[in-house]
Amino acid sequence: MIISKTWLYAVVAFLGLALVSNAPAANESIGVVVMHGKWGSPSGWTLNLVKALEHEGVLVANLEMPWSDRRMYDKGVDDAMAEIDAAVQGLQKKGAKKVFVAGHSLGAAAVVRYGTRTTVDGLIVLAPGHFPEGQVFRNKLASSVKKAREMVQAGKGDDKLNFDDLNTGNRAKSVRVAAKVYLDYFDPDGPMNFQNNTASLRPGVPILWVVGTAEEEGPKRLGALALKRIPANPGNKFVEVNSDHLNTPNKSIETVIGWIKEIAG
Repeated sequence: MIISKTWLYAVVAFLGLALVSNAPAANESIGVVVMHGKWGSPSGWTLNLVKALEHEGVLVANLEMPWSDRRMYDKGVDDAMAEIDAAVQGLQKKGAKKVFVAGHSLGAAAVVRYGTRTTVDGLIVLAPGHFPEGQVFRNKLASSVKKAREMVQAGKGDDKLNFDDLNTGNRAKSVRVAAKVYLDYFDPDGPMNFQNNTASLRPGVPILWVVGTAEEEGPKRLGALALKRIPANPGNKFVEVNSDHLNTPNKSIETVIGWIKEIAG
């Protein structure tokens, strides 16, 4: 049997169209910056969310932030915000017309901080954590905050010392950090004060706020207080998922993707 080249090309073209039709929907005009939580990494609790977004055809910037287990507060809050800026601009250069910023735990706190200074198309807050203004942080980190403040006042803000850090699950450890950087993240009245940041969010930006049903009582209570301060927006959405603190990004995948598509139109 002789097969003509014309017929063969037609078959190949048909098969190619079939493969395209079975591919994930392309959403290259949407970009999402994703940030992990304290002592985490881009390959940790947020990785499944990143993969799901990429499967949808979304452009993703999966960042390693200054609070990762490897970097351990090597940069202050302003530098962290600059890293998010660079990621947003990178997604826009790749063709993203709408950009969202998402974060888990301390990454969620950074999302809120970022929302006080820059307008994007949406903010995604997953299991908000790190409340330096909370009583637990104030009590347990008081001596470290006091020492860091004294060093900064003495002109030794760039000097490193071992300071106390707290994480969910009653985890604690000593971190060697520059005094001024430690104050940035842990001063109750500093730039990471969660309540102040939610009250200072730029209006007009919708927020998706997700909390696990098994979230720890402290973060859950402080997060609820912060949630009351966000500016009203018809796109705002609060969702509870059946999860603890760490697993919230995994349990939020469908919610996040659905909300992004809804906001992006």
